[in-house]
Amino acid sequence: MQRATSRDRSGMIATFCESFADDPGLSWIWPDRQDRLARLPHFFRSIVRGTMANGVALRAPGDEAVSLWRTPGRINPGRLEVLRGLPGMIKAFGSGRERAQLLSATLRPYQPADDNWWYLQFICARPLAQGKGWGGAAARAGIDLARRDGKSVYVEVMNPENLGYYRHAGFQTVAEFDIPDAGPHVWAMRSAP
Repeated sequence: MQRATSRDRSGMIATFCESFADDPGLSWIWPDRQDRLARLPHFFRSIVRGTMANGVALRAPGDEAVSLWRTPGRINPGRLEVLRGLPGMIKAFGSGRERAQLLSATLRPYQPADDNWWYLQFICARPLAQGKGWGGAAARAGIDLARRDGKSVYVEVMNPENLGYYRHAGFQTVAEFDIPDAGPHVWAMRSAP
C-alpha cells in the first residue's frame, strides 16, 4: 500500500464507486440504483479530495484496494473543506440530501469523545480483487500508521458481512444503533492503539 497523490484520485474514485455501488448506507441515501451509480462519482470526488487534504489516502498500485483515513483534529470536515466540496456534494446528494444529513447527524454523537483516534472513513477492495488479501493490506497499512501515532482507529460498519473482517483486524464493537427512518443498522467499532 502506498500514499496516494493527486494523480491517483481518478483511479481511487473509480474503485470506491465500483465497490460501494450496493453499500447499505449509500443505498439508503439513494434507493434507486441507477440514480446512485450516477451520483457516486460526485460524492467520492469530494470525499477523496477532502480526505487527501486532511488525512491519509492509501492505495494499492493498481487501485485494487483503497482507503481513506481522517487524522485526529481533522476527523470531521472543517468549514473550508465543506465549502470546497459543496459543488460536488450538491451534484451528489440531490434528493438524498435529507437522508445524508440524518445519517451524519446520527453517526456523530457515537464518535469517541477523546482525540486519541484515527477515523477509517472508507475502505474497499474492487469486487474482482476481493479474497486476495488487498482489503486486509489496506486495513493493516492504515492501522499501522495510527499505531505509530499512538492512536486507535474508529470505524462505522453498516454491512454485516464485513463484521468478521473488522473483528479479525482487531476491532471491537463499542456501540450498535440504527439510523432513523428505516436506515441501516450500524456497528461502531474501535481498535486498540
